[in-house]
Parts: sequence; C-alpha cells; structure tokens
Amino acid sequence: MEYLFAVGLGMVVGILSTVFGLAGGIVMVPGLTLVGISHLEAMASSMGAIIILTSWNTFMYSCKGLVRWSVVFWIAFGAALFSYTAARIAPHLPESWLIMIMMGFLFYVAVRTLMGRNIKARQPGKYGSRLVPFGIGAASGTVAGFTGIGGGGITTPLMLVTGLVENQTAAPTANAVMIFTSLAGTLSYAFHGAVHFPRVGLIHADYSLLMAMGSILSSLVGMRINRTISLRSRKLVIGIILIFVTLRLGYELWW
Repeated sequence: MEYLFAVGLGMVVGILSTVFGLAGGIVMVPGLTLVGISHLEAMASSMGAIIILTSWNTFMYSCKGLVRWSVVFWIAFGAALFSYTAARIAPHLPESWLIMIMMGFLFYVAVRTLMGRNIKARQPGKYGSRLVPFGIGAASGTVAGFTGIGGGGITTPLMLVTGLVENQTAAPTANAVMIFTSLAGTLSYAFHGAVHFPRVGLIHADYSLLMAMGSILSSLVGMRINRTISLRSRKLVIGIILIFVTLRLGYELWW
C-alpha cells in the first residue's frame, strides 16, 4: 500500500510540474512523512524523484521549443550554488527549523503570486540584467536545499511576476532549471550517509523511483493542459496550492 501511495503521489506531482512548474516537493515532502519516514529523508527522496521527472519534462518541452534556454543558465547557476550549500547545512539544523523555513517561503511566494500585478513578458533575448534570473535562482536554490522543494515553487511564480518569461513557457523553463537545482541537492543528500539499497545516504531510492514513474505517466496529460490554461488561472492555482501546503505544514509542526 505504501508503494501504491508513492505512485499516486507521483501522479499528482506530474500535473503540478507540467502545468504549474511546481517540482512537487510541496506535495511529496508532506506526503512521504505520512508513510513513516522523517521530514529530512522525505526532502532527500523528493529530490531524487524530481530529477527524473524534470529531465523528462524538459526533453518533451524542448522538442516543442517552449524552454527559454537564454535564462535557464543564470537561474540554474544561482539555484545550484545555493541549493548545494543549503543542503549541506540542512542536516545540522533542527527539523522544526526546516519546517518553519519552508512555511515562511511558501507563504511569502503565495501572497506575492496572488496579489502581484501581471507584468507583460519581455521579448526573448531582452531580459535586462542577469542579476534578475540569478537572484531568482538563488532564492529557489535556497528553498530547494532547505526544504526539498525543487525550486519550482519559487522559480515559476517569480518568473511570472517579473515578466521574465511568458505564460506557456513558465513551466517548461522552470523544469529545465530544476534539473540543476535537484541534482545539486540530491548529490549532497546522497553523500550524507552510507549506501544500503534502497537507501542511498538520506534518500529512499525506492520511493523516489515509484514517484517518478507515476509523475511521468500523468505528465502526458499535464502537457496538454499547459497549452490552454490562462495566466490568471495559473497564478491562482499556484497561490492556493502554496497556502494549502503552508497550513498543512503548520498543522504538522504544532499538532
């Protein structure tokens, strides 16, 4: 039953990733704690699944020309750097601190997404200072390393509210960025402990693979939805999901 739950969890994540650019850690981390593993191990295991899913999504979206590679490098550079650093620090912090960090970031981005005005996307190649995408990457990487979220929960809404990308390319571009973010964080967690399969350091590889399998299956449906969803609807759903997960984590922390 636990393995079936992991596959179902992955299917939910597949939709979140392909349509809203959310890597799924916001669902996988709280979900995996329900099967009896620690919050830190859930963070690490979600990273492993995110690498597989985002690689698949990026390949499919790139074939359709929807990935804005001109900003991916700068976001990914900041994200990978800060993700690896945060992931090295995370195991030495109390679990309650990690949960509160996650809640703080999610709530801030939720409000920013729901209340922020829409900004017209810049033309491809005209992204202004590289500090903007690097700053977005630094924020998403820090969240990824400390919370297990692959950065999409921060990257996607920030790209939208700053006009860095247009509506339909937000999720594809975020997936490309999350490959680098998740890889840096996963390597750090994998090296934190011995390898006794299915355990690889702090990662439960069996759960990671099952969630990745479910997410790839549902991503085929999500890619169709991504072509038709409006910017307003995309931002509304992202904001609601982030607030819901924030409340769920608060319940876990205090009760």
